[in-house]
Order: sequence, then structure tokens, then C-alpha cells
Amino acid sequence: MLWMNVAGLGSSSLGIVLLLTGILTDFWLVSFGSDLYHVGLWQICAKNVCAKVTATGYINATRGFVVFSTSLLIFGMISSCFTFVKFHVGRITACLASAILEGLAAMFLLIGMSIYTSETSNMVLNSSFNYQWSFYLCWTANVLLIISGICHILAHLSSPLPGYESV
Repeated sequence: MLWMNVAGLGSSSLGIVLLLTGILTDFWLVSFGSDLYHVGLWQICAKNVCAKVTATGYINATRGFVVFSTSLLIFGMISSCFTFVKFHVGRITACLASAILEGLAAMFLLIGMSIYTSETSNMVLNSSFNYQWSFYLCWTANVLLIISGICHILAHLSSPLPGYESV
């Protein structure tokens, strides 16, 4: 189904834009206390002066899972582009490959975001920290990746299997 492939590619394209914006910006946590500052995965900024974030275990784990998720999503989007030319290797169609890669990207992003959320939830509940738009962009990207994977699996299921005519 062409419209399912278009919907899958569109949602994964929007997902990668949101994911890259969320990863590369530094508004994951914002402190509204006496000193206003904001923290991302890569840097912390206060009074227009930014410094690298001290890499603790959960920050490194979140970075690793999120970056790996992004690379899987890029390969899934490339595979998604091949769905329009009916590319397949044996019984594995480009739709199925896209669905698998985008599903794995969503799973790794979910793991990374869950690690960050579980480690910073005490700071949010017990102090003046709040999650901000970069953090929410990554969660929204995860939802879009799941939608994209579902669209591609539905497109795969509704298309005839490659090699079916030769049987």
C-alpha cells in the first residue's frame, strides 16, 4: 500500500527531525531556582556560559542508546525509501526491513529515555528542576517511530509476497 509507505516515511522523517533537535539541544532539564540554568546531554548552560556535562553513568548510557537509536533510524529511513521501488531480498521486503529497523530504533530510544527519566526524576520531584522541550521532543519522536514501524509492517502485510507468482 502506497499510502502506508508514505505515512511511514513521513512519520519517520518527522521523528528524526524531532530526535536530532532533542538530542542536540540543551533544554532537557531547566532549573528555575535562584540560578537559572539548563542541562542537556552534552552541555550545561548558566548565564549564557556553557560547559560540558560531566559524564556520569546514566548520561553515558542515555547518550549511547539515543545515538544508536538515531543510527538505526537513518538505516530504516533509507530502507523506507527503497519501498517505493518494491525492493526485496528473498522474502524480506524493504517494508519489513524498515519496520524492523524503526522498531529497534524506538526500542533503544525508549530504553535511553527511560534511563534518563528514572535517574533524574528525584531531581524534578524534590527541587526546582523541570523537564523541558528537548526532553519532550525525544519522547514525541519515540511515538512517531512506533507509528512509522506500524505503518511499514501494515504495508508489508498488505503487499503480495515477493516470488509468489513463480510458485
